[in-house]
Amino acid sequence: MDGIDMRSILVSSTELYSGKSALCMALAMKLKENELKVGYMKPVGNIIVDVNGELVDDDALNMKKMLGLDESLDEISPILFTHQLLEDVLEGKDKQLVPKLEKTFKHVSRNKDVVILEGAGDVSGSSVLGLSDSEVARITGSKILLVSKYCDEFTVDRITTYMKLLSKDVEVLGIIFNNTSMERMNFVKEKVVPYFDRKGIKVLGVLPRNRALQTISAREIAEGLNGEVLAGKNNMDVTVDGIVVGALAADSAIKVFRRKHNRAVITGGDRADLQIAALEARMRIMILSGNLYPPSQVLGRAEELGVPVILTSDDTTTLVDRMEQLLRTVRVKNVQKIDLMKNMFDENVDTDRILKSLSE
Repeated sequence: MDGIDMRSILVSSTELYSGKSALCMALAMKLKENELKVGYMKPVGNIIVDVNGELVDDDALNMKKMLGLDESLDEISPILFTHQLLEDVLEGKDKQLVPKLEKTFKHVSRNKDVVILEGAGDVSGSSVLGLSDSEVARITGSKILLVSKYCDEFTVDRITTYMKLLSKDVEVLGIIFNNTSMERMNFVKEKVVPYFDRKGIKVLGVLPRNRALQTISAREIAEGLNGEVLAGKNNMDVTVDGIVVGALAADSAIKVFRRKHNRAVITGGDRADLQIAALEARMRIMILSGNLYPPSQVLGRAEELGVPVILTSDDTTTLVDRMEQLLRTVRVKNVQKIDLMKNMFDENVDTDRILKSLSE
Protein backbone atom coordinates (compact mmCIF):
# COMPACT_ATOMS: atom_id res chain seq x y z
CA MET A 1 0.00 0.00 0.00
CA ASP A 2 2.93 2.29 -0.61
CA GLY A 3 1.82 5.81 -1.37
CA ILE A 4 -1.70 5.20 -0.05
CA ASP A 5 -3.00 6.92 3.06
CA MET A 6 -3.70 4.90 6.16
CA ARG A 7 -7.13 3.24 6.10
CA SER A 8 -9.29 2.14 9.00
CA ILE A 9 -12.04 -0.46 9.35
CA LEU A 10 -14.54 -0.47 12.20
CA VAL A 11 -15.85 -3.95 12.93
CA SER A 12 -19.40 -3.42 14.16
CA SER A 13 -22.37 -5.64 14.97
CA THR A 14 -26.15 -5.68 15.15
CA GLU A 15 -26.22 -7.71 18.38
CA LEU A 16 -24.19 -8.75 21.41
CA TYR A 17 -21.85 -11.76 21.29
CA SER A 18 -21.58 -11.86 17.51
CA GLY A 19 -17.90 -12.83 17.42
CA LYS A 20 -16.45 -9.38 16.63
CA SER A 21 -13.26 -9.95 18.62
CA ALA A 22 -12.47 -13.21 16.87
CA LEU A 23 -13.10 -11.65 13.46
CA CYS A 24 -10.93 -8.65 14.34
CA MET A 25 -8.13 -11.08 15.19
CA ALA A 26 -8.57 -13.09 11.99
CA LEU A 27 -8.77 -9.95 9.84
CA ALA A 28 -5.65 -8.48 11.45
CA MET A 29 -3.69 -11.67 10.85
CA LYS A 30 -4.86 -11.82 7.23
CA LEU A 31 -3.81 -8.22 6.60
CA LYS A 32 -0.43 -8.86 8.21
CA GLU A 33 0.04 -11.84 5.87
CA ASN A 34 -0.32 -9.34 3.04
CA GLU A 35 2.64 -7.40 4.50
CA LEU A 36 0.51 -4.56 5.82
CA LYS A 37 1.34 -2.75 9.05
CA VAL A 38 -1.76 -3.28 11.15
CA GLY A 39 -2.95 -1.38 14.22
CA TYR A 40 -5.87 -2.16 16.52
CA MET A 41 -8.10 -0.10 18.79
CA LYS A 42 -11.19 -0.69 20.85
CA PRO A 43 -12.23 2.95 21.35
CA VAL A 44 -14.67 2.21 24.17
CA GLY A 45 -13.68 -0.63 26.48
CA ASN A 46 -16.73 -2.44 27.88
CA ILE A 47 -15.31 -5.81 28.97
CA ILE A 48 -13.49 -4.40 31.98
CA VAL A 49 -11.16 -6.54 34.08
CA ASP A 50 -8.78 -5.78 36.94
CA VAL A 51 -5.12 -6.49 36.17
CA ASN A 52 -2.82 -5.86 39.12
CA GLY A 53 -5.11 -3.14 40.43
CA GLU A 54 -5.54 -1.44 37.04
CA LEU A 55 -8.79 -1.49 35.09
CA VAL A 56 -8.33 -2.51 31.44
CA ASP A 57 -10.48 -3.88 28.63
CA ASP A 58 -10.14 -7.65 28.24
CA ASP A 59 -10.29 -7.54 24.43
CA ALA A 60 -7.55 -4.89 24.34
CA LEU A 61 -5.43 -7.01 26.67
CA ASN A 62 -5.92 -10.09 24.51
CA MET A 63 -5.24 -8.28 21.21
CA LYS A 64 -2.10 -6.62 22.54
CA LYS A 65 -0.69 -10.02 23.46
CA MET A 66 -1.82 -11.96 20.39
CA LEU A 67 -0.89 -9.31 17.79
CA GLY A 68 2.27 -8.11 19.54
CA LEU A 69 1.07 -4.49 19.64
CA ASP A 70 3.52 -1.83 20.79
CA GLU A 71 0.90 0.61 22.08
CA SER A 72 -0.09 0.70 25.74
CA LEU A 73 -3.49 -0.59 26.88
CA ASP A 74 -4.51 3.03 27.54
CA GLU A 75 -3.91 3.76 23.86
CA ILE A 76 -5.48 0.57 22.53
CA SER A 77 -8.66 1.21 24.54
CA PRO A 78 -8.56 4.87 25.61
CA ILE A 79 -12.09 5.13 27.08
CA LEU A 80 -13.38 2.64 29.65
CA PHE A 81 -17.15 2.56 30.04
CA THR A 82 -17.21 2.42 33.85
CA HIS A 83 -20.17 3.20 36.07
CA GLN A 84 -18.37 6.36 37.17
CA LEU A 85 -18.03 7.55 33.58
CA LEU A 86 -21.73 6.92 33.02
CA GLU A 87 -22.62 8.92 36.15
CA ASP A 88 -20.42 11.81 35.01
CA VAL A 89 -22.02 11.87 31.55
CA LEU A 90 -25.54 11.66 32.98
CA GLU A 91 -24.72 14.63 35.24
CA GLY A 92 -23.69 16.65 32.19
CA LYS A 93 -19.95 16.72 32.84
CA ASP A 94 -17.87 17.27 29.70
CA LYS A 95 -15.38 14.41 29.68
CA GLN A 96 -13.77 15.48 26.37
CA LEU A 97 -14.27 11.97 25.00
CA VAL A 98 -14.26 12.87 21.30
CA PRO A 99 -10.98 14.86 21.50
CA LYS A 100 -9.47 11.99 23.50
CA LEU A 101 -10.49 9.49 20.84
CA GLU A 102 -9.22 11.70 18.01
CA LYS A 103 -5.85 12.18 19.70
CA THR A 104 -5.40 8.47 20.50
CA PHE A 105 -6.52 7.34 17.06
CA LYS A 106 -4.00 9.67 15.45
CA HIS A 107 -1.24 8.22 17.62
CA VAL A 108 -2.20 4.56 17.04
CA SER A 109 -2.49 5.19 13.28
CA ARG A 110 1.06 6.52 12.99
CA ASN A 111 3.18 4.36 10.63
CA LYS A 112 0.28 1.95 10.02
CA ASP A 113 -1.27 0.88 6.73
CA VAL A 114 -4.52 -0.24 8.33
CA VAL A 115 -6.12 0.25 11.74
CA ILE A 116 -8.88 -2.11 12.86
CA LEU A 117 -11.32 -0.63 15.35
CA GLU A 118 -13.55 -2.94 17.37
CA GLY A 119 -17.00 -1.52 17.92
CA ALA A 120 -19.38 -1.53 20.88
CA GLY A 121 -21.61 -4.44 21.79
CA ASP A 122 -24.49 -3.62 19.45
CA VAL A 123 -26.10 -0.80 17.46
CA SER A 124 -26.87 1.25 20.56
CA GLY A 125 -23.63 0.62 22.42
CA SER A 126 -21.90 3.74 23.83
CA SER A 127 -24.54 6.05 22.34
CA VAL A 128 -24.91 7.86 25.67
CA LEU A 129 -21.22 8.77 25.41
CA GLY A 130 -21.67 10.15 21.90
CA LEU A 131 -19.50 7.26 20.69
CA SER A 132 -21.81 4.79 18.99
CA ASP A 133 -20.19 2.79 16.19
CA SER A 134 -21.71 5.15 13.64
CA GLU A 135 -20.26 8.16 15.44
CA VAL A 136 -16.84 6.55 15.92
CA ALA A 137 -16.72 5.61 12.22
CA ARG A 138 -17.53 9.21 11.26
CA ILE A 139 -14.95 10.68 13.69
CA THR A 140 -12.17 8.36 12.50
CA GLY A 141 -13.15 8.18 8.84
CA SER A 142 -13.52 4.40 9.07
CA LYS A 143 -15.44 2.06 6.81
CA ILE A 144 -17.78 -0.30 8.67
CA LEU A 145 -17.48 -4.07 8.40
CA LEU A 146 -20.71 -5.39 9.86
CA VAL A 147 -20.75 -8.74 11.68
CA SER A 148 -24.05 -10.48 12.36
CA LYS A 149 -25.08 -13.89 13.65
CA TYR A 150 -27.82 -15.32 11.45
CA CYS A 151 -29.68 -16.73 14.44
CA ASP A 152 -33.31 -16.18 13.43
CA GLU A 153 -35.61 -14.64 10.82
CA PHE A 154 -35.33 -11.23 12.48
CA THR A 155 -31.64 -10.92 11.60
CA VAL A 156 -32.47 -9.17 8.32
CA ASP A 157 -34.70 -6.74 10.24
CA ARG A 158 -31.89 -5.94 12.65
CA ILE A 159 -29.44 -5.27 9.83
CA THR A 160 -31.96 -3.10 7.96
CA THR A 161 -32.60 -1.05 11.10
CA TYR A 162 -28.85 -0.74 11.68
CA MET A 163 -28.33 0.65 8.18
CA LYS A 164 -31.06 3.25 8.68
CA LEU A 165 -29.40 4.48 11.88
CA LEU A 166 -25.96 4.97 10.29
CA SER A 167 -24.70 8.45 9.50
CA LYS A 168 -25.13 9.21 5.80
CA ASP A 169 -21.43 9.89 5.40
CA VAL A 170 -20.34 6.51 6.80
CA GLU A 171 -19.55 3.81 4.24
CA VAL A 172 -20.39 0.15 4.86
CA LEU A 173 -17.69 -2.10 3.49
CA GLY A 174 -19.91 -5.17 3.72
CA ILE A 175 -21.50 -7.80 5.94
CA ILE A 176 -20.08 -11.01 7.37
CA PHE A 177 -22.58 -13.54 8.72
CA ASN A 178 -20.96 -15.42 11.58
CA ASN A 179 -21.81 -18.58 13.51
CA THR A 180 -24.40 -19.70 10.94
CA SER A 181 -26.04 -23.07 11.61
CA MET A 182 -25.90 -25.65 8.82
CA GLU A 183 -29.71 -25.77 8.52
CA ARG A 184 -29.76 -22.02 7.78
CA MET A 185 -26.68 -21.92 5.55
CA ASN A 186 -28.46 -22.52 2.22
CA PHE A 187 -31.21 -20.02 3.03
CA VAL A 188 -28.65 -17.33 3.86
CA LYS A 189 -26.65 -17.94 0.69
CA GLU A 190 -29.61 -18.34 -1.66
CA LYS A 191 -32.03 -15.73 -0.28
CA VAL A 192 -30.38 -13.32 2.15
CA VAL A 193 -27.13 -12.65 0.24
CA PRO A 194 -28.93 -11.77 -3.06
CA TYR A 195 -31.39 -9.59 -1.12
CA PHE A 196 -28.62 -7.41 0.32
CA ASP A 197 -26.79 -7.44 -3.01
CA ARG A 198 -29.87 -5.86 -4.60
CA LYS A 199 -29.79 -3.24 -1.84
CA GLY A 200 -26.20 -2.42 -2.78
CA ILE A 201 -24.71 -4.05 0.32
CA LYS A 202 -22.07 -6.69 -0.29
CA VAL A 203 -22.10 -9.85 1.82
CA LEU A 204 -18.41 -10.65 2.14
CA GLY A 205 -18.74 -14.01 3.85
CA VAL A 206 -20.94 -16.57 5.55
CA LEU A 207 -19.09 -18.42 8.30
CA PRO A 208 -20.54 -21.72 9.54
CA ARG A 209 -21.03 -22.49 13.20
CA ASN A 210 -18.09 -24.37 14.69
CA ARG A 211 -18.60 -25.98 18.09
CA ALA A 212 -14.87 -25.87 18.83
CA LEU A 213 -15.04 -22.06 18.93
CA GLN A 214 -17.89 -22.19 21.47
CA THR A 215 -16.02 -24.24 24.06
CA ILE A 216 -14.60 -22.95 27.32
CA SER A 217 -11.72 -24.39 29.33
CA ALA A 218 -11.58 -25.24 33.02
CA ARG A 219 -8.98 -22.51 33.44
CA GLU A 220 -11.29 -19.91 31.86
CA ILE A 221 -14.15 -21.09 34.07
CA ALA A 222 -12.07 -20.86 37.24
CA GLU A 223 -10.90 -17.37 36.30
CA GLY A 224 -14.35 -16.21 35.20
CA LEU A 225 -16.04 -17.46 38.37
CA ASN A 226 -13.16 -16.57 40.67
CA GLY A 227 -13.34 -20.16 41.85
CA GLU A 228 -10.96 -22.32 43.86
CA VAL A 229 -9.52 -25.34 42.04
CA LEU A 230 -9.70 -28.34 44.39
CA ALA A 231 -8.61 -31.11 42.00
CA GLY A 232 -7.42 -31.65 38.44
CA LYS A 233 -5.00 -28.73 38.42
CA ASN A 234 -2.88 -30.49 35.78
CA ASN A 235 -5.82 -30.75 33.38
CA MET A 236 -7.11 -27.17 33.28
CA ASP A 237 -7.04 -27.01 29.47
CA VAL A 238 -9.93 -29.50 29.19
CA THR A 239 -12.94 -27.85 27.52
CA VAL A 240 -16.73 -28.09 27.60
CA ASP A 241 -19.44 -26.63 25.37
CA GLY A 242 -22.25 -26.34 27.90
CA ILE A 243 -23.49 -27.14 31.39
CA VAL A 244 -25.78 -29.63 33.06
CA VAL A 245 -27.21 -29.09 36.52
CA GLY A 246 -26.99 -32.03 38.92
CA ALA A 247 -30.15 -31.78 41.01
CA LEU A 248 -31.78 -35.20 40.50
CA ALA A 249 -31.42 -38.45 42.34
CA ALA A 250 -28.06 -40.03 41.54
CA ASP A 251 -29.50 -42.99 39.58
CA SER A 252 -31.49 -40.63 37.32
CA ALA A 253 -28.67 -38.09 37.04
CA ILE A 254 -26.08 -40.58 35.80
CA LYS A 255 -28.22 -41.27 32.70
CA VAL A 256 -28.22 -37.55 31.93
CA PHE A 257 -24.50 -37.25 32.63
CA ARG A 258 -23.65 -40.05 30.22
CA ARG A 259 -25.57 -38.33 27.42
CA LYS A 260 -23.96 -34.97 28.11
CA HIS A 261 -20.44 -35.85 29.19
CA ASN A 262 -18.93 -33.02 27.12
CA ARG A 263 -20.44 -30.48 29.50
CA ALA A 264 -19.56 -29.17 32.93
CA VAL A 265 -21.72 -30.41 35.77
CA ILE A 266 -22.93 -27.91 38.37
CA THR A 267 -24.01 -29.30 41.70
CA GLY A 268 -24.01 -28.48 45.40
CA GLY A 269 -20.84 -29.07 47.33
CA ASP A 270 -22.83 -31.25 49.74
CA ARG A 271 -24.14 -33.65 47.06
CA ALA A 272 -21.45 -36.35 47.23
CA ASP A 273 -23.79 -38.88 45.53
CA LEU A 274 -24.13 -36.66 42.43
CA GLN A 275 -20.43 -35.83 42.46
CA ILE A 276 -19.48 -39.53 42.38
CA ALA A 277 -22.10 -40.18 39.67
CA ALA A 278 -20.69 -37.33 37.54
CA LEU A 279 -17.14 -38.64 37.89
CA GLU A 280 -18.13 -42.19 36.98
CA ALA A 281 -19.99 -40.85 33.93
CA ARG A 282 -16.73 -39.12 32.91
CA MET A 283 -18.06 -35.57 33.07
CA ARG A 284 -15.18 -33.26 32.07
CA ILE A 285 -15.45 -30.51 34.69
CA MET A 286 -17.26 -30.26 38.02
CA ILE A 287 -18.33 -26.92 39.48
CA LEU A 288 -19.53 -26.83 43.08
CA SER A 289 -21.82 -24.22 44.61
CA GLY A 290 -22.31 -22.97 48.14
CA ASN A 291 -18.62 -22.90 49.15
CA LEU A 292 -19.08 -26.42 50.53
CA TYR A 293 -16.07 -28.73 50.26
CA PRO A 294 -16.79 -32.25 48.98
CA PRO A 295 -15.60 -35.42 50.77
CA SER A 296 -11.97 -36.43 50.33
CA GLN A 297 -12.93 -39.54 48.35
CA VAL A 298 -14.60 -37.35 45.73
CA LEU A 299 -11.49 -35.20 45.35
CA GLY A 300 -9.28 -38.29 45.29
CA ARG A 301 -11.32 -39.86 42.49
CA ALA A 302 -11.41 -36.56 40.56
CA GLU A 303 -7.63 -36.28 40.82
CA GLU A 304 -7.24 -39.85 39.65
CA LEU A 305 -9.45 -39.18 36.60
CA GLY A 306 -7.97 -35.72 35.90
CA VAL A 307 -11.33 -33.96 36.31
CA PRO A 308 -10.99 -30.31 37.43
CA VAL A 309 -13.18 -29.56 40.45
CA ILE A 310 -13.91 -25.85 40.93
CA LEU A 311 -15.47 -24.53 44.13
CA THR A 312 -17.48 -21.30 44.17
CA SER A 313 -19.33 -19.34 46.83
CA ASP A 314 -22.40 -18.76 44.62
CA ASP A 315 -25.68 -20.55 45.16
CA THR A 316 -26.64 -22.94 42.37
CA THR A 317 -29.08 -20.59 40.62
CA THR A 318 -26.56 -17.73 40.54
CA LEU A 319 -23.83 -20.12 39.42
CA VAL A 320 -25.93 -21.33 36.48
CA ASP A 321 -26.60 -17.73 35.42
CA ARG A 322 -22.90 -16.84 35.61
CA MET A 323 -21.86 -19.93 33.65
CA GLU A 324 -24.40 -19.21 30.93
CA GLN A 325 -22.99 -15.69 30.69
CA LEU A 326 -19.44 -17.08 30.43
CA LEU A 327 -20.49 -19.45 27.65
CA ARG A 328 -22.13 -16.60 25.71
CA THR A 329 -19.07 -14.40 26.04
CA VAL A 330 -16.35 -17.02 25.54
CA ARG A 331 -13.30 -15.24 24.12
CA VAL A 332 -10.87 -16.48 21.47
CA LYS A 333 -7.68 -16.51 23.53
CA ASN A 334 -5.74 -19.67 22.77
CA VAL A 335 -3.60 -20.42 19.73
CA GLN A 336 -5.71 -23.37 18.56
CA LYS A 337 -8.91 -21.32 18.43
CA ILE A 338 -7.16 -18.42 16.73
CA ASP A 339 -5.75 -20.72 14.04
CA LEU A 340 -9.18 -22.28 13.54
CA MET A 341 -10.85 -18.88 13.24
CA LYS A 342 -8.20 -17.67 10.77
CA ASN A 343 -8.67 -20.79 8.60
CA MET A 344 -12.45 -20.30 8.60
CA PHE A 345 -11.94 -16.65 7.68
CA ASP A 346 -9.63 -17.62 4.79
CA GLU A 347 -12.10 -20.17 3.46
CA ASN A 348 -15.34 -18.20 3.80
CA VAL A 349 -14.59 -14.47 3.55
CA ASP A 350 -13.87 -12.45 0.40
CA THR A 351 -10.60 -11.01 1.66
CA ASP A 352 -9.65 -9.81 -1.82
CA ARG A 353 -12.66 -7.48 -1.74
CA ILE A 354 -11.60 -6.16 1.66
CA LEU A 355 -8.04 -5.56 0.46
CA LYS A 356 -9.31 -3.87 -2.67
CA SER A 357 -11.53 -1.55 -0.64
CA LEU A 358 -8.49 -0.34 1.31
CA SER A 359 -7.02 1.12 -1.86
CA GLU A 360 -10.23 2.76 -3.09
